[in-house]
Amino acid sequence: MANKSINIGLIQMSSSSVVEDNLKKAEKLIAQSVSDGAEMVVLPETFALMEKYNGQKLDFVEPHLEGPIQSWMQRVAKEYRVALVGGTIAIQSSVADRPFARCYVWDEQGELITYYDKIHMFDVAVKDDEVYSESDNTLAGYQTRSFDYRGIKFGLSVCYDLRFPELYRKYQAESVNVILAPSAFTLKTGEVHWQLLLQARAVENLCFMVAANQTGVHDNKRKTFGHSMFVGPWADVLGALGDEEGYINQTLEIGQIDTIKKRFPVHTHRRL
Repeated sequence: MANKSINIGLIQMSSSSVVEDNLKKAEKLIAQSVSDGAEMVVLPETFALMEKYNGQKLDFVEPHLEGPIQSWMQRVAKEYRVALVGGTIAIQSSVADRPFARCYVWDEQGELITYYDKIHMFDVAVKDDEVYSESDNTLAGYQTRSFDYRGIKFGLSVCYDLRFPELYRKYQAESVNVILAPSAFTLKTGEVHWQLLLQARAVENLCFMVAANQTGVHDNKRKTFGHSMFVGPWADVLGALGDEEGYINQTLEIGQIDTIKKRFPVHTHRRL
C-alpha cells in the first residue's frame, strides 16, 4: 500500500431544477478536473436535479441501469476516461412515490462498479421556516457499499449519513482507505458541523474523507454550504473550496494510513 496514490476531483455545483442545465454544467467541470489530472471525479448529491418543489424528482425517476441521467454518467465516464461517482439520483424502488437516492460509481469504460442507496433520511427542522422531510418521497437504503479501484478500497456514504458514526465504523472494520460523501449540506448546519463531521469521521477511522457539496441558493430558495473538502487520516484538511461553483483536485497518498497506524494503532485498542 505504501506507494499507492490517486488524484480525485470534487465537483461543487449550485444545481437548479432544470436537469439539462445541470448536466451541461457538471460535464464542463468534469472536463476541467480531468484535464487537471483527476483519475476519479465525485459529483455532489442531487447534482442532476435540485427540486423546486417537493416531489418534482418523481418526474425524473429512472429504473436501475436505464434512463437519460444514467446514460449521461456512463457516456461522460467513458468519454473522459475517468471513474465517476454520480452524487445521487432518483431510482425506482418497490414504492411508487418513494425512489431511492442512489449513488452510482462508473469506471473509465462507463461500466458499473457498484452503487449505494442513501441510508439515513434528512427529516429535520433546521429553523422554524426551514423544515426537511426526505423520507416523505425517498425510500431509505439499508446496505453499506465498499469497492476496490486501482488497489485502493473505497466506501460510499451520502450527506446526512455523516452524523452516524456506526456506518463509518463498519467501513473501518473493512479496512476502507477512502470514504466518499457526496452531499447537499445546508448552509446553517454546514457552518457549524460540515468540517467537524468530516474530520471526526476521518480521524476516528484512520481514513481519507472526500466530500463534494452543493453550494449557493437554489430554485427552491434553500441554501447549501459548499466548502467541498478532502480530509486526511490525521484530520488534516488537505484541500477545500469556498462557496463558489467549481472543482478541486487532490492526490491522496494512501500510504499515510499505514504510517499513522504503525505509530498510533488506535484501531487495535477498541474494547466495546
